[in-house]
Amino acid sequence: MVTNGLKIISFWSYLCLLTYELLLKNPWVILGDKIATHPPLDTHTVVASGILHIGAFGILGFLWGWAYADRNESQRVRHVLWLIAYCGVSEVLQSFVPNRWPSGEDILFNVFGLFTGVLVFYLSGRYSQPNSEVAVSI
Repeated sequence: MVTNGLKIISFWSYLCLLTYELLLKNPWVILGDKIATHPPLDTHTVVASGILHIGAFGILGFLWGWAYADRNESQRVRHVLWLIAYCGVSEVLQSFVPNRWPSGEDILFNVFGLFTGVLVFYLSGRYSQPNSEVAVSI
């Protein structure tokens, strides 16, 4: 059984790593020099940017659900509003990094990824419970 403290540490660690990566001049550098000089995706395209942002923020949303699902509704609403603000602030901060720029599309991708991750967490928890009404018995 994973303790709640470990879940919260996982969420905040990923949030710090994501923030660090979003504020790098060349985000591919975290995967090594060879990939940094020859990235596998051209992040200047909308499709690649969408895939990367939705994926990264989807993980963030899933980890948030995992760490904070047991909180009361008002706490969860405050957390979600804070995370939505983070989606925009992280893009604005990129305007201060050379070779990076904020994008309205990326903010939308971030928010969509965040909600997708939270939804996946809640759906996976609902379907994985043995006494769930949607469980299939053979």
